[in-house]
Amino acid sequence: MTVGSGRFTPLVGFHIECGKDDDLDRALHGAGVAQIEIKHQRQGGAEIVRHWFLGETVNLYPVTSGPVAPTVAGSLGRNARRTSEAGIGLRWGTNERSKMALRGYLDVLVRVGSLRLVQLSVRSKMTDVLMAALVDHGRVCDAADGIVDRARHPEVVTFHEIALPLGPDEEQEWGKGDTATVVPFKSLHPATVDADYLRGVWRADAVHAAAYREWEGVQVWAHEYASQAEEATARQGDNGDDA
Repeated sequence: MTVGSGRFTPLVGFHIECGKDDDLDRALHGAGVAQIEIKHQRQGGAEIVRHWFLGETVNLYPVTSGPVAPTVAGSLGRNARRTSEAGIGLRWGTNERSKMALRGYLDVLVRVGSLRLVQLSVRSKMTDVLMAALVDHGRVCDAADGIVDRARHPEVVTFHEIALPLGPDEEQEWGKGDTATVVPFKSLHPATVDADYLRGVWRADAVHAAAYREWEGVQVWAHEYASQAEEATARQGDNGDDA
C-alpha cells in the first residue's frame, strides 16, 4: 500500500524494510525512494510494516565471483564451501527449503554517492530464480570479456563491474494442490550484448574500488550465512523476504 492511500493492493517489486539501518534510510530518502506499507502474514496474525519501494525493476552490482554451479542443488553439498567463497549465501532451511542471499550495490544509491552494501534475500523456489539470474549475468560478463579494451582493462570482467537488471517475469502458478500465483523476477539482460549496451550498465570506478575493499568481508558473511541455524519458530510464518 502507498502510504496514505488507505488500501492494500497486490505488489510486484523490490523493497527494503524501513528503520533497520539509519544510514541506509537516509541514503534512500536522499535518492527520492518512496515508502509503502506491506501487510506480512505472520504467526499470530498480520503485521503492517513500512518499506522503501525500489520499484518493479532494480539494477544491482553483485559482489560475487559468480555461481560455482548452474543450480541451487549443485551449489550445495560438496560445492557448499566454494559457493560461500564466491560470496553467495546459500543453505537449506526448514523443511528442506533453500535460502539464498546476495550482497551488492544498488544503482539508485550509487547515483547519489552511497556505496552501502544491500542484501537481496530469497527462499524456496525463488532461490532457483536468483541463481538463474546470476548464471545469465555470468553470460554477460563473459561476453564483455570479448568486447572490453584489454589495454585499459587487462583483468577478467567480474560480476560487480556490470549492473544486473532484475525485473518481473511472467505470472506463474507455484505449488502442488493449493497453488499460489507468483510473479518471479528474472535477469533483464538482452540476448545480444554489444559495446553500447555495456556502456549503459558498466560500473563507476567507485563501485569497483568498494567491491574490492569489501570482498573479504562478503566472503566471511557468506560462510556465516551458510552455517546459520534456521530462525526461531516465531519467525517461520514470515513470508516477507529481505529486499
